[in-house]
Amino acid sequence: MTKASVSEITVLSDQAIDWVIRLHAGNASDRERRAAAEWRNRSAAHLRAFRDAERLWLEMGLAARPAEDSARPPTRPDDVKPSTFGALRVLAVAAVLAFVAVLPFLGMADAWFSDYRTGVGEQQTVTLTDGSVVFLNTDTALDVRYTASGRQLTLKRGQALFRVAADVGRPFEVATDSAVVKALGTVFEVWQQDAATRITVSEHAVAVKGLADADYRADSRVEAGNQAVYRTQTGLQADLGVDAGQVSAWQRGKLVFKNRSLAEVVAELDRYFPGAILIADAKLAQFRVSGVFPLNDADAALGMIEHILAIKVSRLTPWLAVLHG
Repeated sequence: MTKASVSEITVLSDQAIDWVIRLHAGNASDRERRAAAEWRNRSAAHLRAFRDAERLWLEMGLAARPAEDSARPPTRPDDVKPSTFGALRVLAVAAVLAFVAVLPFLGMADAWFSDYRTGVGEQQTVTLTDGSVVFLNTDTALDVRYTASGRQLTLKRGQALFRVAADVGRPFEVATDSAVVKALGTVFEVWQQDAATRITVSEHAVAVKGLADADYRADSRVEAGNQAVYRTQTGLQADLGVDAGQVSAWQRGKLVFKNRSLAEVVAELDRYFPGAILIADAKLAQFRVSGVFPLNDADAALGMIEHILAIKVSRLTPWLAVLHG
C-alpha cells in the first residue's frame, strides 16, 4: 500500500477540519451535509482525516477548563463575576480610544524603511533575486541586501519562513534585534518576539549567533524538526522537538492549539486581527483550549472560543472584543 505524501496529508487534514467546523457551526444545510459525507467517503485517507478532525473537535470541549481542575468534567465557569465585566467595560472603552488614536503610527518606521512588509492580518510571498522564497506572516517587515560575498536579510519585526536557494559562495543570513541565523540547508522560520528570536527548522539545519559574536559556535546548530530560542541575556536555548504541523499551520491560514491557556490563544490571535482582544477575568485566562482557528475571520475565531469555553464575547467597538463569563 502506498503511503500518502506529507503534502497530501496536510491538504486532507485542512479540508477535513474545514468540513467539521462547517458541520458543527449550527447552520449547515442538508446539501452541505451530503457534500461532507461524499468528501469523507472518497478514500480511506479522507475518512482518517475526517475522524481525526472530529476527534480534535471533541478535544476542544474536553480541554476547556483550568489546568488545576483537569480531573473534573468540563463545566461552565461560575466564578467569572458579571460585575467584573461591567467595570472593565468603562476602562476598556477608554483604552481602545487611546489605542485607536496612536494606531496609525505604530510600527510605521519599520514599514517605511523596509523592502518588504505586511500589515496586521496580511501575508505575502516574495521571490528574491537569487531564487530564494520568503513567506511573510502578519505584521512583518524585512530588509534584503545582497552583495557578491553574501546575502544579508534583516527581519525588523514579525515572522517569516525562508526557502533558501543554494549559492555556495554567498552565505544566507537573517538578522533580528538579538541574533543572526545562518542557513545550512533549505527551509527555516524566524520569529522576532519582544525580547527573543525563535527559530524553527523544517529542513537541514541553521547556525545561530548573537549580534556581537564574531562567529558561529560549534554547538550553535539547530537541526531539522527542532526549535530554539535565542535571548541576549541567556544565549541559545536547547533545541526543542516541535509538532511541525502545528508550527506551520499559519502558512495555511490557520492556527492550531493543543491544550494551551486562553491567554496564550488570545495573545496569538491578537497578532492577526486589528484592534485588541481582552480577557475580563484572570481565572478565565487560565482555561485550556484545543482547536484550529482561521486567521482570516476574527468573528469565526471568537465564535469558536465562545463555543469551546461556553463564555461570551462582547464587541465594544470594531476595534475591541472582550471575553467574559
